[in-house]
Amino acid sequence: MTAFYNRHYITADAQGRITSGWSDGPHPDRDIADAICINDKGGYQFRLCPGGEENPPLHTIEGIPLYQWDGEQICPRPEADIEADRAAIPAPPPSTQEQLRADVDFLAAMQGVSL
Repeated sequence: MTAFYNRHYITADAQGRITSGWSDGPHPDRDIADAICINDKGGYQFRLCPGGEENPPLHTIEGIPLYQWDGEQICPRPEADIEADRAAIPAPPPSTQEQLRADVDFLAAMQGVSL
């Protein structure tokens, strides 16, 4: 009987931050042109390392990558790097209600009315 294996892949951005990871088991037709094969004898489900957690989270809740590719292996990103990425996330635009309140306050101030 011949053993059957799945390949496990990652993609990384220009800074080496891992942006996605998958197994060709559930994703046999996914484009691997820019992917890095990290395991050519893996199981059906993706793992960052043999024996590791199946389909581990690769990002924080904000979408910040938790791991990096150093050209040879996967490494957890330093907390300082994750915090720097978090600090670089732009603030969300004000909500409609907040903007309306600011507009009302502005118009009231223009008319000399205190709210």
